[in-house]
Amino acid sequence: MARMHTRKRGRSGSRNTYYGVGHEWVQQSPKEIEDIVIQLRKEGLTASQIGIRLRDSYGVPKLRYVNHKKIGDVLAENNLKPDVPEDLMSLITKYKRVTKHMELNKKDLNNGRKRNLIMAKMLRLVRYYKENGYLAREWELNKVL
Repeated sequence: MARMHTRKRGRSGSRNTYYGVGHEWVQQSPKEIEDIVIQLRKEGLTASQIGIRLRDSYGVPKLRYVNHKKIGDVLAENNLKPDVPEDLMSLITKYKRVTKHMELNKKDLNNGRKRNLIMAKMLRLVRYYKENGYLAREWELNKVL
């Protein structure tokens, strides 16, 4: 499958080596791991940052392999899921950074195109999230920007 904004091909996907293997080295019970996830979210970490912290500090390769739930599912059960999905929020912050750069460097045409591509990707994501119920129908991107 080709990449989004170029005609180049991407690398093929690979399967995780630990998929379906027992995880005897994980010292915490599934309930303890859920409590850790809730505590990390209350500290202000995003779902991907929680996954990295679980991997590096607690030795949990993936929460799904141990608890049979995703991090987002655990957060949704405890009403800790963010209002705006994480990937859309990161695109919004990237767009704001590029826009600030463009105000200082008006002749930077490459970043002008990059800003347009980021906006196109955000609009596509917003449409997807509205269709699938992750965002409210009346949610607008312009209010966040």
